Amino acid sequence: MKKIILLFTIFFSSFSFSQYCAFFDFKTDEPEMVVSALKGMMETEWAKNINGTKSLFAYQFNGNTEATHSVQFCFPDEASFANWSLSWFASPVAQVFGEKLNKYITPVKTALNTPAWFKNDWTPDQVFMIWEMEVSDPGKYVKEFASFSQEMAVTQGYEENSYGLGYPISGKNDSFSHFVWVGAPDLESALKRTKDMYNSPEFAEYSKKVSGVRKVVNSYMMVRLADF
Repeated sequence: MKKIILLFTIFFSSFSFSQYCAFFDFKTDEPEMVVSALKGMMETEWAKNINGTKSLFAYQFNGNTEATHSVQFCFPDEASFANWSLSWFASPVAQVFGEKLNKYITPVKTALNTPAWFKNDWTPDQVFMIWEMEVSDPGKYVKEFASFSQEMAVTQGYEENSYGLGYPISGKNDSFSHFVWVGAPDLESALKRTKDMYNSPEFAEYSKKVSGVRKVVNSYMMVRLADF
């Protein structure tokens, strides 16, 4: 009965924190021009009316991920995303800046991501450790990940940072089905916490529990460069 109550609580929490993040991943050799184009776009009335956050991230030590950067728009609910999506195609200003930005980038992939389970607001975090994985039993994995990550948050001191399990609700490709993220205030903290986690007996036990339902296919760091 306790397990049923715990699982119900996990999924109820997921629904009550429903959010959506649109990822636009790309390659560029001119990041300074990308920042300039984005800054101009985000200063328009169109961008100021977006009900959500607008950020630029860099991918570092990104394994087999071709993208070097990502522009991300995150929304609190379905209506906010729908309004933004419709406004993008209806706004001549947005289209002009979009064409300007395309001169400096090579698009890699787009995805609309949503959390299956998470803790805390991710907007203050500056660095994220990301693990992409193929999960065959999401229900079991959510349960095990929630238990393990909350234990690690206490022992490693990141209770105030964000961490969770997400998946592409649209835009999924063959490489992975879900991704885990853990936020940190800086690069040093992100690396130390990850190293300590890998060396902990709790991680070894957790890995055994989920070995049959998930396979990690890639890992990398995502560093916040700018918020608009």
